[in-house]
Amino acid sequence: MIKAPDVTLIYVIFGFLIAYAILKRYLFTPLGGILEARETEEAIAARVHAESLEELSKALAHIEQELARARREALKERENLRTEGRVHFEKKLAEARAAAGTVLERAASEITMEAAHSAAELPRKVSALARMLVEKVLGRKLAA
Repeated sequence: MIKAPDVTLIYVIFGFLIAYAILKRYLFTPLGGILEARETEEAIAARVHAESLEELSKALAHIEQELARARREALKERENLRTEGRVHFEKKLAEARAAAGTVLERAASEITMEAAHSAAELPRKVSALARMLVEKVLGRKLAA
């Protein structure tokens, strides 16, 4: 007896081709497009990121240069102010020394005058004090 050939293999192949065509049209092609779009976006994002990093490094270099320039100017200004302050201090110190010298000269002249006055009065006071001492020791008044 002759058997009819087994056609299930043909049905499986036919079903596979139909399923492949449907999946290719509605799944593989859109999914491939989505993946390509993602890759494109990723490449664009990487390029933008690299450009941003480059701009950032340029901006940082510019800011560091400006900061260095500002520091140099601040140091110059500080030195100028120190110099002005030192000059002002020396001027005030010289004025104070001059005023102190004047006061010292006046005090020295007053001391000299007081010493001269005391030297002139001392012999007179010595005899009066000696007389008082003798009277106290003797316990009586001395005749002139």
